[in-house]
Amino acid sequence: MKTKKSWSDDELRRRISLEELEEALRLEAIDALLTTLQVDAQTLHRLWIQPLMAAGATMDVALTTIARSCFQPN
Repeated sequence: MKTKKSWSDDELRRRISLEELEEALRLEAIDALLTTLQVDAQTLHRLWIQPLMAAGATMDVALTTIARSCFQPN
């Protein structure tokens, strides 16, 4: 019988801190996209994110795809 891995308090705090940092960075990236594309959040979602998600992309893949298309070197 397998047992669940027990996390120490320090490990849990570290993991929570990493998740909070990832979320903050994700929000910062979305803000940069909104600024670059000069659209509001609803327009970004309707015109860019929804079509990609309808085609099977996850939210992370959709945002990554949009960012790559906006910030490619010329």
